[in-house]
Amino acid sequence: MRSKHTKLPAIDTEFAHADLGDVRRTRRLQQVARSAEFAPEVGFPQMAASDAELEGIYRLLSNEDVEPDEVIGPHIEATLGRARDARTCVVIHDTTEFSFGGEVRRAGLGVLSTKDKQGFLAHVSLAVIPDEARTPLGVCALTRFRRDDFVQKKNRQRAPDRESLRWQRHVDLVETRCAKSFSAIHVADREADIYDVLRQLDGLGARFVIRGHHNRVLVGHEDELHLHERLAMLVPVASKTIEISVRHDGDRPAAQRRKHPARKARRVEISVASCPVALKRPQYAHASRKNVEVNVVRVWEASPTQGEPPIEWLLYTSERVDTPEQMLAVVEIYRCRWVVEEFFKALKTGCAFETRQLESFHALSNALSMFIPIAWKMLLARSLTRTSNHAPPTALLSPTQLQLLAIRFQLQAPIDTATEAALLVAKLGGHLSRNGPPGWQTLARGFESLTLMHVGWLAALRSQSGNPLAERCE
Repeated sequence: MRSKHTKLPAIDTEFAHADLGDVRRTRRLQQVARSAEFAPEVGFPQMAASDAELEGIYRLLSNEDVEPDEVIGPHIEATLGRARDARTCVVIHDTTEFSFGGEVRRAGLGVLSTKDKQGFLAHVSLAVIPDEARTPLGVCALTRFRRDDFVQKKNRQRAPDRESLRWQRHVDLVETRCAKSFSAIHVADREADIYDVLRQLDGLGARFVIRGHHNRVLVGHEDELHLHERLAMLVPVASKTIEISVRHDGDRPAAQRRKHPARKARRVEISVASCPVALKRPQYAHASRKNVEVNVVRVWEASPTQGEPPIEWLLYTSERVDTPEQMLAVVEIYRCRWVVEEFFKALKTGCAFETRQLESFHALSNALSMFIPIAWKMLLARSLTRTSNHAPPTALLSPTQLQLLAIRFQLQAPIDTATEAALLVAKLGGHLSRNGPPGWQTLARGFESLTLMHVGWLAALRSQSGNPLAERCE
């Protein structure tokens, strides 16, 4: 699928219509976001130009009258607008933990999967164009929540406020917000393999690709047959070579290491087959709830690499799977899910969100809402380096920034496209073309260097009216 030209907007526009109860708060938010965008990984004291500005940052984020949903609201609206322009997009649903150190318990934070740490979780719905670069459009739904022992106990009892309901709530939010103005394909990993979620998607007539986990009972067979047994009967009808990324154990909790074991980056030849199935409703489901009929695609590694966990995916989908091409298209839709993992890395590493010295859940939630559009822009800039996007270079950089790049690299010809501009920014961040496409961290370093060049140029312009650099960049 070929996307339209995707412009990298000024960060101000992602907050321009934030209704924070006072126009001065909105201006302050835009100012803080601009400072954070220039060097997102540094602390707030390094971002601020003065003690007064630093105090303004903390006062804004800690203000009880400033709500996180109001901060991120304009970005969500802008994301929906970009999705309408794209007409079809993948909406990736996933949850991540944000962990904060310190011996003092911060107000409002809860327990995490590692009991001695404090923090909260965020459930995100990220819109992505399923093109060659998997161009991110932004976040179209966000929910933050905390855990304590009482809540975790209720989850085991299928309480009405159990955490697992977040999947259904976000499906409802996205379907309501898109209002049929664009086609959303919901994508999620194994944690969303919940009967109520599949039944909801089917009942809404929504498009989806959900990775399965449970060995569910099938209906329509004389003897009780389970899903995994049915899939084992399938013979491959298509194959494809894909690349899978490295996965480290790091400090991940034991449960996550068991579910997603460490692996090396490698090329894998996958086999693909599919069949329609009818999933029997579980015992807890009300008798009025019907069985769910769905297509299922099996993706597996027929000849696994010794010592590496083999690829084995079970994908529930609403998409047609009548031909090998359609089955492989479902696989590519699911592979878009990795973009949300990169998005979380951009928040945690690129924006250093977990190092923020804010003392309450409320202030951290406001900061998260501010950093989300910044992390999205990091990924968007990266996507411009990975596709033949013919947008003009001013979709990414200002005319002055383009002139500064031309001077820095002694270019003899003008920069023609946003893709070319993005690759030059990556080069400024230390990227070497022989190392393949640049990552968002390299691009972030490049943008930081370009910003320093721009600031230096502005200082020179103010001090020397006849500065030749200023004359070239005006």
